[in-house]
Amino acid sequence: MEGAEKKMDEKYPMRIAERRFKGILMWQCEAEEFETMETRADDIWICTYPRSGTTMTIQLVYLIQTLDFETANNVQLEVRVPFLDCKDDRFPYYKGKKTIDEMKSPRIIKSHLHHFLLPEQLRKGKGRIIYMYRNPKDAVISLFKLFKWTHQLDEGDNMFGRFFDSFVDGTAYACPWPQHVLGYWEKKDEPQVLFLRFEDVVKVSL
Repeated sequence: MEGAEKKMDEKYPMRIAERRFKGILMWQCEAEEFETMETRADDIWICTYPRSGTTMTIQLVYLIQTLDFETANNVQLEVRVPFLDCKDDRFPYYKGKKTIDEMKSPRIIKSHLHHFLLPEQLRKGKGRIIYMYRNPKDAVISLFKLFKWTHQLDEGDNMFGRFFDSFVDGTAYACPWPQHVLGYWEKKDEPQVLFLRFEDVVKVSL
């Protein structure tokens, strides 16, 4: 059984290469090109710290925008709403900036970038931002489970403890968490920014 799992992992590598850009740990991507990236006035950018209601927000926005339930049920989410800040040619959906540049309008775009790393045009109001944040205690546990499943973490003793420490000290993926949230919080009163709390959205939907 262990041999079969090892072969599966080798055949379908899950671990994505990481890089650090302007002090932030992120997936391999074209981060240097993001600041000068062209945005559009009718863009909708779904921005979150990972595991903070990203998929829920994307589905809600997509259906409100299109009312196309058939496509939502039958077309992979990453095809409908591409992920900007990840480029890995081993995966069918992580094609990076080029895919987004070639999309027809109106575009819905997913990103885990800190606000200061977003395209300058977007930060200046060309396009709309929906930011969802979540209780960090829930976000860190959910992210740990995802990273463990995708082999993104190094094996060894006290795996969760080591990951939790990196989350707290601000060296984990997309951290520091407080900086991520505050970057969008400071822009919450701008007309093109909608700032949401995961727990409030879930409560309303129940």
